[in-house]
Amino acid sequence: MPDFVFLENHSVYSLCEGTLFISDLTAYAKAHGFKYLSICDTNGFYGIVRFVENCKEKGLIPIIASRVRGALFNGILIARSMKGYSKICHFISRVHLDPDYDLKSELSCRDDDDYYIITKEKDFLELKNPNVYAEVNILTKNYFETYRFAKERNIKPALIYPVYFERQEDYNPHRILRAIYHNKKLSALNSDEVQCADAHFVPVDKVVSKFAYMSDAVHNTVEIAENSTFDFQIGKAIFPKYSNNSLEQLRKMCLANINKRYDAPKKEIIDRLNKELRIIRNKGFADYFLVVQDIVKQTGYTCGRGSAAASLVAYLLFITHVDPIAHDLFFERFINDARNDPPDIDVDFPWDTRDEIIRYIFERYSPDHVAMVSNHITFSVRSSVREVAKVYGIPGDEINQIIKNIGYYYNRNIDDFQNYAKNKTNAEEWRHIYEDAVRINGIIRHMSVHCGGVVITPKPIRYYIPVQEAAKGVNIIQLEKDQAKDFGFVKIDILGNRSLAVVRDALQLLNKNYGIEITYERLNPLNDKKTIDMLAGGDTIGVFYVESPAMRQLQKKARKGDYKHLVIHSSMIRPAANRWINEYIERLRGKPYKPLLPEMKDILTETYGVMCYQEDITKIAIIVADFSISEAEELRKIVSKKNRQKRKIELKDKLYNNLINKNIDIKIIDELWDMIESFSGYSFCKPHSASYALLSFKACYLKAHYPAEFMGAVLKNQGGFYTSLAYISEARRMNLKIIPPDINSSRNEYFGYQDRVYIGFMQIKHLSSNIVKVLIDEREKNGEYIGLMDFIERTDAKLKDTVILIKAGCFRNSGQYNQPQLLFMAHKRLAEKGSHFETGLFADMKPQKAIRPPPMRDITYEQRLKQELEIYDAFISIHPMAYYRNKIREKGIIPAKDLSNHKEQYVKVAGILITSKTVMTKEDELMKFISFEDETAIFETVFFPKIYKKFALMLSYQRPYILRGRVDVEFDTIIFNVRDIRCV
Repeated sequence: MPDFVFLENHSVYSLCEGTLFISDLTAYAKAHGFKYLSICDTNGFYGIVRFVENCKEKGLIPIIASRVRGALFNGILIARSMKGYSKICHFISRVHLDPDYDLKSELSCRDDDDYYIITKEKDFLELKNPNVYAEVNILTKNYFETYRFAKERNIKPALIYPVYFERQEDYNPHRILRAIYHNKKLSALNSDEVQCADAHFVPVDKVVSKFAYMSDAVHNTVEIAENSTFDFQIGKAIFPKYSNNSLEQLRKMCLANINKRYDAPKKEIIDRLNKELRIIRNKGFADYFLVVQDIVKQTGYTCGRGSAAASLVAYLLFITHVDPIAHDLFFERFINDARNDPPDIDVDFPWDTRDEIIRYIFERYSPDHVAMVSNHITFSVRSSVREVAKVYGIPGDEINQIIKNIGYYYNRNIDDFQNYAKNKTNAEEWRHIYEDAVRINGIIRHMSVHCGGVVITPKPIRYYIPVQEAAKGVNIIQLEKDQAKDFGFVKIDILGNRSLAVVRDALQLLNKNYGIEITYERLNPLNDKKTIDMLAGGDTIGVFYVESPAMRQLQKKARKGDYKHLVIHSSMIRPAANRWINEYIERLRGKPYKPLLPEMKDILTETYGVMCYQEDITKIAIIVADFSISEAEELRKIVSKKNRQKRKIELKDKLYNNLINKNIDIKIIDELWDMIESFSGYSFCKPHSASYALLSFKACYLKAHYPAEFMGAVLKNQGGFYTSLAYISEARRMNLKIIPPDINSSRNEYFGYQDRVYIGFMQIKHLSSNIVKVLIDEREKNGEYIGLMDFIERTDAKLKDTVILIKAGCFRNSGQYNQPQLLFMAHKRLAEKGSHFETGLFADMKPQKAIRPPPMRDITYEQRLKQELEIYDAFISIHPMAYYRNKIREKGIIPAKDLSNHKEQYVKVAGILITSKTVMTKEDELMKFISFEDETAIFETVFFPKIYKKFALMLSYQRPYILRGRVDVEFDTIIFNVRDIRCV
């Protein structure tokens, strides 16, 4: 029997207050012999799932509480049952969503025994509710006054010893968090903005002896804990409700759609459908499928992905678009009889319709029953250094100078950081800043909205978890995606995908430009030779998921552009698989190989004996190591979970023991485990890769056959791996003409037509969106503009916008005047109108006589290029390297397209940096892969650690460089090994 229980323990989930991670909190409690452990975070249950899981793992009895601070109430609410927990969730939600919510009045009107209330609010205590305790908070000055008040009125007191950090030395990180929260310097913090320096754990016996004169208040904490134990229920799936006969509806819908997906319903298809429907029925998943189908049908452009693409039911509902039978997709990766957790269906929508889809969900299924999943934004290496430096009072420019390379050049190494800062006069201060930054690194800073996770619940969401409003204005649950899933929420991912919008816009242009009607669903170019050849050559800039340098290199090395191999490559490209990629390519090119184990041959035949997909773990664990399907799936899922290391080790030991008992050599087992562990980072299941590869094929078909419309759509949607300048350069290499904005032919967005790509007004810096709308609306209504004066008369354009349009060259085709003359006319015309124009009276004035400018010399070519940089942030009439060539005095520089003629030679080449990727070597050193381009080609480079460290600080985008290095060749693919680099 404990003598005292700490009832108010704050973790890092008391945002910018607590410094204790859940694992540290439970470890302390276990090490010090606690029986009960309370979590009592401020206004929320942000870490409730991790807390309950950790308590169960360590044999602690969890106490579920929250310090609720509302407009008119401050106290601790402790749940005594799941019903009490739900009521507290309701109270917390109201506190977050309604600033005028009177929690005190609501609590006063209730006489619940489902939760305890501990507060200092005297008027509330006067009500003498038997479930209300007086809060004797011993870290406040007047705690004894509260105790005496309670004794005089026969109110039960409870001694509260708040814990916000583990030890005395953790007080400074707490102060730093509070300063960050209040956006103040440390020196400016008020006493009421921080907790007492003693708000840390102390030995229980010390509390008991020190406050023996209030023994009843001490003992009451034990009484409260004993009466607040219950089985906190998590893990049971919380499904949305669609209808009362959902299973029958689902069956009818699938049967009705078979003929739309297949020429003839073969027995294999019917058997598979019946199998899936049986599992869906047994698991109670029917409503979920119908809800997702209802959402998907709101648009004709979707990409259902993830493990759901292995489901025939999802395919028949048009949630997914890859035939799971034809492509041998493993359904059990999605749902199986042994799986207890709910399925997870991810659906991509065009990025610019995602908010509209989410709005539909909230309206269709009620805001009370719908919320988005939250993101818990933590302090990263860079943000922690930045924020700590700010509260120390370091000037912003100095902070930017210090942190700009943290995480890229200096990584997390404190020695490198100190070496960089040692020459500064305040080097010692920076040392303290970095040490403090390390202590808050990983702590939660604030909440945001998950990129697309939506939950729909049968009861109001606040019954399950508190809800609050995100800065974006949408309601979010307090759990992030992993806790939400473990709690039981069935998340529907409504994700924005720019490439879906690219395909949509390109198809719409085909219809408009040529009358070609190709629907997204019927665009199925898997056997198109031109598309396959383009993919095999890695000529895929702009093509979804296969445009990154690594993916293009893999395509070139493999020399395969068919769908089957694209599915493999989409999954194998993950960083942790790098060590097997070369082996895969050698086998692909004919190198003989022997399966690691004979039983693995059939499983890995299509991937040439290399584990590629997540479900390979499941299959191998079952077939090779004799795992049950539930154990095998648990192994697959647990490989990447850092918070489940204990269970991972247990499953690893079982795999080793089972294989050792089969007399398999330990070296082979080690190699097998290495392959399994390579999935601990970023990895895909085959259905996911198959879904993405299909979208890649659709996009590549459009690039191959309708390049202008495709590249215009890529640029319009401003997405992808590269900058707009890089895509414009790619369009030029495709022999497309780049048409700068023009007052009579351009739209706000980019678009393509025949052999031309038109730059949109959207690319012009500082041009108001209003003038663009007026310009286009007026042109469509009353025809083209005949000149600058006509434009001014018809649009009421302000001088600023008019000058920008002139400098952007938008009037070059609408009159005989040069730029200086146009600027003269615009200033004179708009100056004549003066304040009348600015107040909107210009339209009522009579047209003035024509303004004829005097003869003026036009701007020079050099001036025009500088204006392009000013207006567009880039050269648009030429490739940047064409401009910088004149400034390069060095001889012997070769064009990038000729690198392949200099294999294994040292050469010099000039280029602009367009994208890069930093990676860590096995020796824990940083290196970098960088893509450059000149007028002739994109070329890939590698900066090994020694070279990267030497030149890291001088690398930046849009600057021209001269590079010297060796032209290395791997599988007939060029990569430039940089030895030296200089700015032009």
